[in-house]
Amino acid sequence: MRISASEFILFCNPPLENVRRLSSIVPEVELMMDGDAWEHDQNGWAAQVKMLKGINVPMSAHPPAWDVNPAAPLLALREAASFLNKKTLEFCVDMGIKQMVYHPGYYDRDSFFSLNRAKDHAYQLLDELIALAKPAGITLAFENIGGPAATLFTQEEFIHALDGIDPCAQLLLDVGHANMNGWNIPEVIDRTAGRLCALHLHDNDGTCDAHLPMGQGNIDWNRTFASMRQLPDSCVFIMEYQTGTDLEKLAEGRDMLLAALG
Repeated sequence: MRISASEFILFCNPPLENVRRLSSIVPEVELMMDGDAWEHDQNGWAAQVKMLKGINVPMSAHPPAWDVNPAAPLLALREAASFLNKKTLEFCVDMGIKQMVYHPGYYDRDSFFSLNRAKDHAYQLLDELIALAKPAGITLAFENIGGPAATLFTQEEFIHALDGIDPCAQLLLDVGHANMNGWNIPEVIDRTAGRLCALHLHDNDGTCDAHLPMGQGNIDWNRTFASMRQLPDSCVFIMEYQTGTDLEKLAEGRDMLLAALG
């Protein structure tokens, strides 16, 4: 079983320090590439490569997410999203990282813009990223994001989101986002098991993206774990807890996963 933790829990601290602290609790770490350390060196993030490359910790990469929207109606915003995702992919190549998250973007459901067009924009960038990621052996983890007012996909649409698309792209189910949208989490896992490469694990009460430790919201973890047991060994379980959460909660989450799935 692969257990990981997102750097989000230590957000805006130096990445090298974060990786060292998190890897003392879990075997793998997902880099959260927002904040001061990343903002000032977007030309390949060479300084971060130099510092992180020597650490013997398996990592995945989460590209910058704040204000980044591949589905945006404005071309300039889509170009910014394309630049940041492609730079993250180059960073993965330099680091030897083999999995990168892809946020397909958001849609304002109160707007007059076309939802189908927004999805087309998201898939256009995905196609471009696949062309770069596939030769490098990098998996793109296509994540469900946003609450009911902003998500691009319904539950059924997400289940089929990668139908007919190169297997370089796999699904990443964020269970907290799924809960906000009222999805049946065990059903989604059951029906996407053959295409899931990762889960983002955190909890909430169904009304906001609180990123609480597992067990502190209203997600039915017993049913969720029952479905997770069928997932392949390659699927990585990434605890994505809110910034400032006590690291003891991360250790408790690790132990919960080991007890339920180990």
